[in-house]
Amino acid sequence: MTNILEAIFNISQLEELTVKDIAFGSNRATSVGDGLESFIKDAFTNTFNELDKKVRIDKYKDAFSYQGSSRTPPDLMLKAGDAIEVKKTESITSELQLNSSHPKSKLLSTSSLINKHCASCEDWSEKDFIYAIGHIPKGSKILSSLWFIDGSIYAADEDVYLSLKETLTSNIEATPNIDFSPTNEIGRVNFVDPLKITNLRIRGMWLLQPPYKVYDYVHGYDSSKKFQCISIFPLTKYNSFTQESRDKIEAVKNISITDVEIQDPNNPVNMINCKLIKYVI
Repeated sequence: MTNILEAIFNISQLEELTVKDIAFGSNRATSVGDGLESFIKDAFTNTFNELDKKVRIDKYKDAFSYQGSSRTPPDLMLKAGDAIEVKKTESITSELQLNSSHPKSKLLSTSSLINKHCASCEDWSEKDFIYAIGHIPKGSKILSSLWFIDGSIYAADEDVYLSLKETLTSNIEATPNIDFSPTNEIGRVNFVDPLKITNLRIRGMWLLQPPYKVYDYVHGYDSSKKFQCISIFPLTKYNSFTQESRDKIEAVKNISITDVEIQDPNNPVNMINCKLIKYVI
């Protein structure tokens, strides 16, 4: 069964990270984003050099229980494993655009933000949520860095975000002389104009600071390097991987594994024991 350590190992086995290996079609953001998602799928299934489309599809089917759309999270779910959200940035310091989906420490099958196909694709109730963030400089097709960050050290508990939404919704609903309808977003105000032909859809645009900024006290990013894969997971998460997977990455020359302490998103004065895994070339 594949996991993130296997993905990191497979990335480390690429002979060269060149445009040939990571070519994402045109420079349009959607094409590049789709290409990054394909790269992530290949990393988990070790299909970087697989030319037979049927073989690739079969390996994807064996590894993943769900592949989503850009409208609803997550982008991928590993069978009996993690949920993965893929994000692309053109600048390593740019905020991640989560749109109407708030940051997640875990993914729950009861979430109103996921669709029925995701909720029923396998027997599950809660999954670890992993952000896979690729930095592809503007005008380039080459992956400069890739970050795997565990949601439990990146996002606060869900009620932190839901309570803010509920507060905003309540305040708008309490405004006199408006026809308000609750939605999965913040809400909708109906019949704004005298003809009652205009409605106002109120949606959130969640923005999340990139890991380059959030973990600047531990990651040691080096802008002079050709490529860096930087992953941060709680120690308990790292120890939950199979011994075989841990042995594989611990034996790779260019992979370093360091013990670090990360601020708890729910209580920043509390520190969480984590593993920082870096593959650098």
